[in-house]
Amino acid sequence: MENSLSNLKILDFSTLLPGPYATLMLADMGAEVLKIASKSKYDLVLESGYRAENGKTANLMWLGRNKKSMSLNLKTPEAIEIIKKLILEYDILVEQFRPGVMEKLGLSYETLKEINPKLIYVSISSYGQTGPMKNRAGHDINFLSLSGIMNSSGRKSTGPSLINTQIGDLAGGALHSIIGLLAAVNYRNVTGVGQHVDISMLDALIPLNTLNGINYLSTSEEPKREEEIFNGGNIYDFYQTSDDKYMSVASLEPKFLNSFCEILNLPDLLKEGAFTQNTEIKNNLKSIFKTKTQAEWIEIFSKYDCCVEPVLSYEEAFTSPQVAAREMVVELKDGDKSYRQFANPIKFSVSKNRYDHVGYEIGKDNLNVLKNLGYSEKEIEKLENKDVFK
Repeated sequence: MENSLSNLKILDFSTLLPGPYATLMLADMGAEVLKIASKSKYDLVLESGYRAENGKTANLMWLGRNKKSMSLNLKTPEAIEIIKKLILEYDILVEQFRPGVMEKLGLSYETLKEINPKLIYVSISSYGQTGPMKNRAGHDINFLSLSGIMNSSGRKSTGPSLINTQIGDLAGGALHSIIGLLAAVNYRNVTGVGQHVDISMLDALIPLNTLNGINYLSTSEEPKREEEIFNGGNIYDFYQTSDDKYMSVASLEPKFLNSFCEILNLPDLLKEGAFTQNTEIKNNLKSIFKTKTQAEWIEIFSKYDCCVEPVLSYEEAFTSPQVAAREMVVELKDGDKSYRQFANPIKFSVSKNRYDHVGYEIGKDNLNVLKNLGYSEKEIEKLENKDVFK
């Protein structure tokens, strides 16, 4: 068993980013993932962004990595019958429809567990399978807004600030669904019983309010922008350099602050401490950082360990010595071309991650999957004529 999850077989009905990223990580770790999609349904993530010479987008090649692909029109009874046969072999299912959609298709957990009682059925949705908002649409910015996180993020002068990543989708939906799925697998290994795992992206963000959030539950005191430890209320912040780049400063602990103050000759900061809200000291820091370029500050702080690092561009970040040493960018071939992708961030001392192939076009494995289920070529042709694979 070279890969850590090579004993798992997963049917993946998810779209956009949360589910596909979760099943990507599981596939990298060895799980056999069969992606079920419709050729006629637009996927905002998989069909947007850079399109390579092979006709596939970078997103599709990345998020479809190591997965098999099958196209099915789930509005046809024949497609539903195929799923019910597959579920006997692929005993883990990941779906990302709104609550009730799979039930309308005849593919609810209650229906499918009658066919395979050991089924683990993971549902990822905006607001979960219960509650007054369960059927409401949402995207990452909405989850962040409703979680409370954005109410104390950003600047007093401008309000909440956008972050160029999908925290609710990835840290919320994707990673929590992996945890839930693997916990359910462990439970099944012990008891022989499958179950439904309900993942809400909003739910997952509530604990990510972390320190201010847990303090609020004890004190009922709302945090304010630029007045807390991690939102700009002290020296923990970004500082612009003379070439309009930025440095990040997180010299909070005494040993780091001592070094930081010694380098920049800041006796007043050392006296008041890292958590000071003295605006004069903060403004002085801003002025100091504007006296040198980012490259000059990188050189100065490279000699010290005090939690001061540059804000890097993609080119700088993805090619840095640290990222290279951790092999976080891998190259996969598709035909004569190579494509760079993010590697799986989980490293194992014994088992390995795999990078077998980039994502396939939708429906590439239809024929093989159906033949393995016992369908003849004539039967497959009839299904095609009925638009089962659209």
